Amino acid sequence: MRSLAGILFSPVGLAPATASVEAFHAAVRAAMGPDGRMEILTHDGDPREPARLSALFATRGRPETRGTLLFLHGKGGCGAEWMPDAVRALRLGFNVLVPELRGHPPSTGARITYGILETGDMLRLLDLAESRFGVARTRLGVDGCSMGALVALHLAAAASPAALWLQAPFGDMQAMAAHYLHRATGLPAFLFALPVRILIRRIARTEGLDLSEADPMRAARRVACPAVVVHGEDDDLVPLRFAPRVYEALAGEKSFWRVPRCGHCHHADEPQAVVRAEYERRWTEFFRLRLA
Repeated sequence: MRSLAGILFSPVGLAPATASVEAFHAAVRAAMGPDGRMEILTHDGDPREPARLSALFATRGRPETRGTLLFLHGKGGCGAEWMPDAVRALRLGFNVLVPELRGHPPSTGARITYGILETGDMLRLLDLAESRFGVARTRLGVDGCSMGALVALHLAAAASPAALWLQAPFGDMQAMAAHYLHRATGLPAFLFALPVRILIRRIARTEGLDLSEADPMRAARRVACPAVVVHGEDDDLVPLRFAPRVYEALAGEKSFWRVPRCGHCHHADEPQAVVRAEYERRWTEFFRLRLA
């Protein structure tokens, strides 16, 4: 059980993140122009499990007059993976806010919690961005990938952003956990169904972490803002079958883009890489309309 918990709650992914932080920062500086501003923010996270968190904020200037895009990476990912998205957002005139989720360096924290603590972390980050830069939550868009899409759902349920873009979300925590363990070990997913249920009950009893609070469906039913679900039809990490329940539960205006011959977000065969022009057109039209 300790081994399974280590796989599921560690901030380490199935493969190491390879995106370059230096290249990311250089691209952001180039995109924000001569009047722009970039800062690395640090702040305390949810006090239930204290952590010191890091995030990049960038703007082309006068941030209080602009909409803001918040980008949320997945398990084992990093903020630098959002380089093309952050550059595009800046060139369109938006502010960008790119955190390193708890447990992902340089942010601290012993484990990930699939939105339970991360939601509190992000609410504190938004408070800081509002007080320091005048960022308005009424003009906030959120783009989340994989586990970051789950955090985005919980944040949207709590804070009502203007727009939500969900890449490769999943609606069944236990089934997703069993599938992830299958990918991590090579053993059949059905072998992990019972151990996952036992593990979830044990964590709730011994550590006070009730994973029912992370239920994506519960969060999705409370999300009333316009939302887009994007999922590659050939995604092996979060298979397409995990997404429809999330989409159906969303309470507001929504659309579901199933992208043929594409895999998982922030992988070489992600929709943004395979159908780049179409992806950028849809993404740009969606956020321009909602954050203008």
